[in-house]
Amino acid sequence: MDLDQIEKLNDLKQKGLITEEEFQQAKERILGAQTKAHSSAQDNAQIQPHTIMQTNNYDYAMVLHLTQFCSWLFPFLGLIVPLIMWQSKKDDAYVDQQGKVVMNWIFSSIIYAIAGIVLCFILIGIPLLVLLFICSIVFTIMGAIDANKGIIKNYPLTIKFFDVNETPRPAPVNTTNQI
Repeated sequence: MDLDQIEKLNDLKQKGLITEEEFQQAKERILGAQTKAHSSAQDNAQIQPHTIMQTNNYDYAMVLHLTQFCSWLFPFLGLIVPLIMWQSKKDDAYVDQQGKVVMNWIFSSIIYAIAGIVLCFILIGIPLLVLLFICSIVFTIMGAIDANKGIIKNYPLTIKFFDVNETPRPAPVNTTNQI
């Protein structure tokens, strides 16, 4: 085992020159290279290499937003799946903030849906429920796109149950020539 390389990586991590994620990736590379060399030396049998699937936090957050559509398959699945995804990666600050954004909207939309159902008795609830359905689709897609770009932003019309540290949207670039 090449403990010297791992110790050097640990020193870099302790000094703050590399992140925990970079440390883990480099360590896996070092240990993976040693494992391959060791196993090929033992026998010449053909061994399938392990494929480690790693996801980008932005991609994970985008999927977190899109899992709200699971409720179309089974009621309350659009609440349970995002909740489980959020809690499983809550230690990551970016995913934690995106999970709060999603939960804020889910809880808000449940409240709006209950109010719309009550208002159905005076007929105004029906268009409100249709509008809520359309807003849920549009806001979820907008949130997923923002999450994939690294933007943390509450959905419009959201009641803020969880405090979210929103990031400002980048200013549009003016491409017109001014003389």
